[in-house]
Amino acid sequence: MKTFKLLSMMMLIAIIASFSSCKKKGCMDPNSFTFNPEAKKDDGSCTSPEAIKKSLIFKKTATWCPYCGDWGVSYSTDITNAHANCQVIALHGDSEFENTVGNNLMDALPSSGWPHFFAGTQDISNSYYELNSAVNAELGKSIEVAMAIEKTTAGSTMNVRVQSQWLGSIDGEFYLAVYVLEDGQVAEQQIAGASSDPNFVHKNVLRAEAYNSPFGVPVTINGDGNLLEFNIDLNSSWVASNCYPVAVMWKKNGSSFDFVNFVK
Repeated sequence: MKTFKLLSMMMLIAIIASFSSCKKKGCMDPNSFTFNPEAKKDDGSCTSPEAIKKSLIFKKTATWCPYCGDWGVSYSTDITNAHANCQVIALHGDSEFENTVGNNLMDALPSSGWPHFFAGTQDISNSYYELNSAVNAELGKSIEVAMAIEKTTAGSTMNVRVQSQWLGSIDGEFYLAVYVLEDGQVAEQQIAGASSDPNFVHKNVLRAEAYNSPFGVPVTINGDGNLLEFNIDLNSSWVASNCYPVAVMWKKNGSSFDFVNFVK
């Protein structure tokens, strides 16, 4: 009788262990790229964004502007060469690359000069020293949000997933913009003190924003982060292989927006 009870107990333990081991393992964090909704047991495979503070520069430029083809180019080239975590977005005021999102961004920025640079939405005087100082100041700030990005392109549709994790305060209104930039665009550029260059190669050209909004859409924070997905139609005149997304987190400040961080 004792032997029977012992065997029964052992069988019960084995059955329980079997059911336990059959639980599907995977990432159980809904804010992670590797989230598996069918997982019943976390296996440590969840990914999280790397905490890196970055700096964003908007550049007002135009193909008809001679100084845009002169020090406007050298400033943007030098600043990105000096700072690996700095991204320039070129806002064009010309017929070749002009678009609604770019025009709305330029309307929101406090300057009418060409070329002109902004650290986020902060107006920078036409001085490389001032531009570099603003970038250094931004990179020296504490990180509020860590971000990661995934991109796939199928035909004329770019799918973008953005993972965000709040490391600081979650107080305030946050907005996420996913800008589509294009490199390798050849168009004639006027250059100060020289003839125009008909084969000038333009980089970091703003083409679109996922919701056609200058500062994106409001973000709902799930716990300490979120995972958002965007499908963006690429215009047939763009070269899809030259297009890439830059996801920018903004924080609303009254009627304006403050830069928080970006990922590309």
